[in-house]
Amino acid sequence: MNNIIVTTSWDDGHPLDLKLAKLLNKYGLRGTFYIAKEHERGSLSAQEIRILGQDQEIGAHTLSHPHLTTLSSEKASREMAGSKEYLENILNKEVKMFCYPSGEFNQEVKDLAKKAGFLGARTTEAFCLQRPVDFLEFGTTIHIYPFPFRKQTQAQALFEPLQRNFRPIFKMGLPVSSFFSWANLAKNLFDYTLKNGKIYHLFGHSWEIEKYGMWQELEEVFKYIAGRQNISYLNNSQTLESLNL
Repeated sequence: MNNIIVTTSWDDGHPLDLKLAKLLNKYGLRGTFYIAKEHERGSLSAQEIRILGQDQEIGAHTLSHPHLTTLSSEKASREMAGSKEYLENILNKEVKMFCYPSGEFNQEVKDLAKKAGFLGARTTEAFCLQRPVDFLEFGTTIHIYPFPFRKQTQAQALFEPLQRNFRPIFKMGLPVSSFFSWANLAKNLFDYTLKNGKIYHLFGHSWEIEKYGMWQELEEVFKYIAGRQNISYLNNSQTLESLNL
């Protein structure tokens, strides 16, 4: 193994993030929780954010979770810089990381993230295993989400996860067992990273884990990836900072 990094990140700032943080702490895993001040699915209080930030990193995720690419430069800047200021006032420390809501960004939005003073910004791009070329386009390895089938009745939605992930799984030559369950895919991607990658980056949403009943699967994967020798377990900003050394 060549100095592999394991990191995780969690979006939106839902109250269930506190449950998720306890699970991360149980297995000695580090993560970055990207918190929007207000979110339609529920928001964390200032005190809950402080509790979450005791063991895990807090990152910014805008004030109201808008589609940044549809906003004027002025409004987008307010959303991004404002969320950084909001969280720093609560935590009384620097907030280094940003996450684009819904993974939507363009060059202008990236420039605003840099102007706001963020070290890096996370996207929703999957199957990323190497050092990011651009810290403002920090991708992920795998999203915790139902696989191979989405839990929906509509045929198009049912097969969407399989359709989206089939090509990269096939291209990487992952074991056939990867198609049997999300946990299998996550474990096989971890094993692949140990041999061929640098960073294993798991991300998701606590409300989505609850919605699809995936807590048991997630803990199964946590057990598999935790406590390994020659692996650094870092949050998102620590990951990027370590790559600058």
